[in-house]
Amino acid sequence: MSDRKLWRYSDLTRLWSWCLIGVAVLLLPFSVALQSGAAEGVHGSYLATLAAVTGLSGLLLFPLFRLWLCGSALPSSRLPRAQRAAGPRILPASRSDWRRWWVAIALVLLAGGAAMLAFLVAVLGRGGIAEGVVVGMMAAWGAATLGDARRIARAEDADGRDYYAACRRPVAVGDDLVWLPRGAGPGDEGSYRSGGRRSGKSRSGRSA
Repeated sequence: MSDRKLWRYSDLTRLWSWCLIGVAVLLLPFSVALQSGAAEGVHGSYLATLAAVTGLSGLLLFPLFRLWLCGSALPSSRLPRAQRAAGPRILPASRSDWRRWWVAIALVLLAGGAAMLAFLVAVLGRGGIAEGVVVGMMAAWGAATLGDARRIARAEDADGRDYYAACRRPVAVGDDLVWLPRGAGPGDEGSYRSGGRRSGKSRSGRSA
């Protein structure tokens, strides 16, 4: 039995997306807390500017992220690299594994987002503009990636496959993708090939 674990690829994409969106939401009170330490404090015009810039940044950056990421950075772009699971049986990641990585990813993104926001505020000054751009950017990034999770689900339906990342830790999983036939459980020994790679392509053009 392999020491790797199977992480459902569409669920990993949703995990990343919702962490980005959640961190964007948490950065709003963080921005207000930063502003409260300033001499002018929190006032109506600051809150209005923060809300307006956040919304505008999100609306402008969402289609840009989709265009920019779609070439090679969105998770679905890695699906053609997936290979049929072969070799020793790989067990699926447990709920505790998912919870642990949900917390780890959320903390890393929160720390990075807060550091970037504080840096831009220090360089550009307070007022709600720098804060709104960071919050809107992270929300747009998360929304663009969340839409890609639905694209992965459609590819699974079209190909009759379930895509997984086969690794110990779900970090940089694009080169660790495998697939199993649709409906076959990750722990089903009969779902794995004894070795080698089958030639040909699926209906959606991905190699089999």
